[in-house]
Amino acid sequence: MQSIIKFLFLSLFLVGFVSCQKEISQTIQPNQNEVLIANATVTTLVKSTVTNDGSKDNIIDNASCISIKLPATVVVNGVSLSIESEADYDDIEAIFDEFDDDSDQLDIVFPITIILSDFSQITINNSEELEGFVDDCGGENEMDDDIECIDIVYPISFSIFDSANQLAQTVTVLDDEQFYKFIDDIEDYHIVQINFPINVLLYDGSEKIINDMDAMENAIEEAKDSCNEDDNNDYNDDDCNDCTKEQITQLLVTCSWIVENININTVEKTEEYSDFLFTFFENGNVKADNNGNIINGTWQVDYSGYQIVVKINFIDLPDFSTNWVLYEIEEDEEIDLRFENNRIEFEKKCN
Repeated sequence: MQSIIKFLFLSLFLVGFVSCQKEISQTIQPNQNEVLIANATVTTLVKSTVTNDGSKDNIIDNASCISIKLPATVVVNGVSLSIESEADYDDIEAIFDEFDDDSDQLDIVFPITIILSDFSQITINNSEELEGFVDDCGGENEMDDDIECIDIVYPISFSIFDSANQLAQTVTVLDDEQFYKFIDDIEDYHIVQINFPINVLLYDGSEKIINDMDAMENAIEEAKDSCNEDDNNDYNDDDCNDCTKEQITQLLVTCSWIVENININTVEKTEEYSDFLFTFFENGNVKADNNGNIINGTWQVDYSGYQIVVKINFIDLPDFSTNWVLYEIEEDEEIDLRFENNRIEFEKKCN
């Protein structure tokens, strides 16, 4: 009988021990350097990183703090376009760029839905309603909350703990909108831990592995001012975002170049330079040949902030002598250079 009692007591003890072990296994001490805390500096930086970027469709709405929900329909210089994705913005630009001497017009077909910086959506019924939101965005290139030079690579997951430090649930987010709304609701949870490592995408296309909150904060701080966020309404100034100094330098010396178009202070001067042939040399010299009349100058390619600048200097050709911003390289056959109200389009001329 005593053996039976001892056996039962031992069995109950083992059951109790196993039960305690199961409960203990669910009680975890979160790593404080992986915890997302409301209003912390790193949390604010992350929220700015996942804020809706409204500048991608400025060619349509001229506003960097809102975006138009797709699909949408616009009429560009009389041509109706259905905009199904961001790639279709190029179709608008192609129509705008078809002629240099026309007046471009874009009309939005209402109603549309706009998406605000916090991803909330509002139906807009006419241009007057839209203009009110555009005005609230402020002017071009003004300081705003969104950080566009670094992106989160999804999916990422979070471990949510209750007040007893027990793992209550795991949440996975798949895009910026879900992450933004999750941060908005973070005070509803006791402890939120990011399940590191995660990856971030830098502006140059490279990825970086992030292992904790300190690394996250450092990565965003380093990246936030590292690129041109393109918060303006000049739809052409991002055509050379992927161009390099080496690319334009090599291209200019491959052949000679004729002037396809030149405007100086908005004055058309193409005819005046129609017989000029420009040859760029690797030693930094450039020659302008006007039917045998040779004019010599110098050239150099450099960076100015986020832009590539082609510095051309002729003592006897002031119309060409300035620090030109490289706007576009078209199929390695045409080069578009601009400075304030001045523009030169060179076309390749190989012998």
